Amino acid sequence: MNFSLKSLLPLFSIMFLISCGGGDGSATPNYPDPDPDPDTDTDNEVADPPVNDVDTPAFALSSENFNEGNAIPLRHACTALGGTDASPQFSWTNAPAGTASYALIMDDETPPCGTGSLACVHWALFNIPASTNSLDADVDIATNEGSVEGYSYIPTNDYEGPCPPSEHTYNTTIYALDASFEALPQDSTFTRSTFESTYSGNILDQTELTGTFDPDPVPAQETISVTVAANENGSGNVYVIDDEQKAPITLNAGTTYTFTHPSGHPLKFSTTADGTHGGGSEYTLGVDTSASGSTVIEVTSNTPVTLYYYCSIHNGMGGTATIVGG
Repeated sequence: MNFSLKSLLPLFSIMFLISCGGGDGSATPNYPDPDPDPDTDTDNEVADPPVNDVDTPAFALSSENFNEGNAIPLRHACTALGGTDASPQFSWTNAPAGTASYALIMDDETPPCGTGSLACVHWALFNIPASTNSLDADVDIATNEGSVEGYSYIPTNDYEGPCPPSEHTYNTTIYALDASFEALPQDSTFTRSTFESTYSGNILDQTELTGTFDPDPVPAQETISVTVAANENGSGNVYVIDDEQKAPITLNAGTTYTFTHPSGHPLKFSTTADGTHGGGSEYTLGVDTSASGSTVIEVTSNTPVTLYYYCSIHNGMGGTATIVGG
């Protein structure tokens, strides 16, 4: 029997309509069933976002003797300018994981000192143990096992205090170093710039603190008005500063403060709360109370970090004075 292509066309048309769901619409497309419970589908599960480390505290360097950008106290300057060449106190926190040792370099890039490799190095400490997180003021490095001092710009293996002809800026950087960093000998010579370029592969993190020193600064002075009012929270009278009763105050090292007060309520200072009324004694170092109705205090880096102002006649009138840079 012979078949022609023309005779087979009706059969092909019927098969095409059936396979494509055509015809009377009774055929159903072969779509996948919808997921009845998308929350249980593990095949298309979206991974949790990565943990955000933005809240991790940063590696930080600080000093009890001066704050970032502030003046370095005279005590830490060279003897030629009236200082003692005592190194400042330093502390550092939040060192990175894997820190095996530290290095600390303080240098000056203000002319006539140069920049980078030509900076004037005032202090260089190497091989500081990972267990160390602070250095006392006027520290004896011999007591810090393993640590050595590199050359200063003099050159000496010691701390050299600021000794500039005009105001200069001093940058102190602490470096957290990995275990592959090899201990350096005492006669090592590095500015911050040359240390960073030489040991970039060993530095896990670094942070700095900046201070200034002016050999002939204009003395900073400030007057604080103190009045007296009835105690809002008890009996008797209290001191009022800036409309606040028994206000906590902040005093800056390097500033002389004049407190004006009613002559019938002499203002004094003590290292004990409420002074002589609290069993303490009057603090008199750098304090002048000779003028009636006036108390003058010269705040320096040697002033205790916390003082209390009080009335020498009446108890319970004063508050706390916090010394920044003391």
